[in-house]
Amino acid sequence: MARTKWRGTAVATAVWTAALLAGVAPAAASTSTSTCAATEAVVVRGPSATAAAAAVLEAGGSVVRRLDLVGGVAARVSASAADRLIGSGLAVDPDDTARVTSDSFAPFGADAADTQLTAVDPGPSWDLQAGAGVAVALVDTGVDERPDLAGRLVHGVDLSSDHDDVDHYGHGTFMAGLIAGDGTASAGSGVRHTGVAPGATVVSVKVADADGSTTVSTIIAGIGWAVDHADQYGIGVLNLSFGAPPHGSFRADPMSAAVEAAWASGLTVVVAAGNDGAGRVTSPGRDPWVLTAGSTDTAGTATTADDTVPAFSGSGDRDGVRKPDVAAPGVSVISLRDPGSAIDVQHPSARVGDDYFVGTGTSMATAETAGAAAVLLATHPDATPDDVKGAVIDSAAPVRRSRAGALDLAAALAMPAADWDQAHGAAGGDDGEGDGDVVRMLWSATRWSATRWSATRWSATRWSATRWSATRWSATRWSATRWSATRWSATRWSATRWSATRWSATRWSDVGWGTDP
Repeated sequence: MARTKWRGTAVATAVWTAALLAGVAPAAASTSTSTCAATEAVVVRGPSATAAAAAVLEAGGSVVRRLDLVGGVAARVSASAADRLIGSGLAVDPDDTARVTSDSFAPFGADAADTQLTAVDPGPSWDLQAGAGVAVALVDTGVDERPDLAGRLVHGVDLSSDHDDVDHYGHGTFMAGLIAGDGTASAGSGVRHTGVAPGATVVSVKVADADGSTTVSTIIAGIGWAVDHADQYGIGVLNLSFGAPPHGSFRADPMSAAVEAAWASGLTVVVAAGNDGAGRVTSPGRDPWVLTAGSTDTAGTATTADDTVPAFSGSGDRDGVRKPDVAAPGVSVISLRDPGSAIDVQHPSARVGDDYFVGTGTSMATAETAGAAAVLLATHPDATPDDVKGAVIDSAAPVRRSRAGALDLAAALAMPAADWDQAHGAAGGDDGEGDGDVVRMLWSATRWSATRWSATRWSATRWSATRWSATRWSATRWSATRWSATRWSATRWSATRWSATRWSATRWSDVGWGTDP
């Protein structure tokens, strides 16, 4: 096997994507191995999690957590052990701490207008049962029990060090409200604050501690848990309201490997474009397979005619690949307050009454898009992730000075069958650095729930199709372009602002979900 150099970025970035391929050697990287000696917590990847674990133990290290989805483990090793693992052809990367902090909120009155739902045009048939029967896995800070989520919140797993299933930070609860809040707490107020899929279930996958911090391996483990438990909980959508500064090719990005495996398993993965503005889309939002959401400013109206793209919303065009795929309301959005959480205590001026809060960022747009995906899947239960993505993109309404259209749920629901199968390269291509085969999945209505992704390349698998409609789709592919992406490092929550002011002068914190390189 080719030797993979140590990559000393702020957050783990490896070149082996063994979750999606077996026995393919990674290409040598050009980064120095000098940072290896300074790191103890690592992510080790190889042809399988079992092989990686065995190699770590043989080198004298300890295994902290298996990461089967990406064919690796989180481990603690000495510098010399890390060198031996690298020398044997395994990818070894620092499992760095990722952290969020907050700054200030601008005052926001309790009489704030709530136009986000009408702006996504749910349509005349929409009601409080929209999305029923579909669960959305929310990989976040956890979700607290709130009246608007009563009976539809599942505490799936807490992978943080808190081990209490409590959202001490407040971000996850806010996202859950945008996805599936039914407005119970505001039912008698004259303005009912609801999510896009108020009939859907939210499955909380907590990955962040009480201070908003986590690690790369914990995030990957959370995605893996959602894939493994998709059939048990009826999960059809995976919401990732966070992002990372892009580095290199998505094919060498372990987060891309994780989201692609989730996509291939049948989960519609909705990811934030990030809040770095024009010319920059965060990872894994730049992965070609996933549905990436940017933000619009609705100007407080339901019509999209006056919508604009806020300066913070990430966008980019790399190698002919354009992101985001769709845009949704992301400025002064109202959702669930988490009383006593960090953001609630630090920013009381952002409260809207006793039960709601206001925020701004592409995290919010992502949650709304995930809710729309849940409604689409409730209507078209055999639809594949490609189907959902294609319908959302093709039905989006034009937005001034934006290549991504505004989310239009009613139009997406009304879309006729089309050939929306995607074709891209896969993370961990043949040389691990971006020269892998271009693949196209032909889907079936059921996911590979019993198959481990390390056992075979999903890109080599042929699928059969019963999907959006009863017939196979013809016509041209919904997208003629292919997307590329960038490497995972220095993760950062995509909801950089919760009101008209930013969380801080440098996004959520000076380090975000890690540090910028």
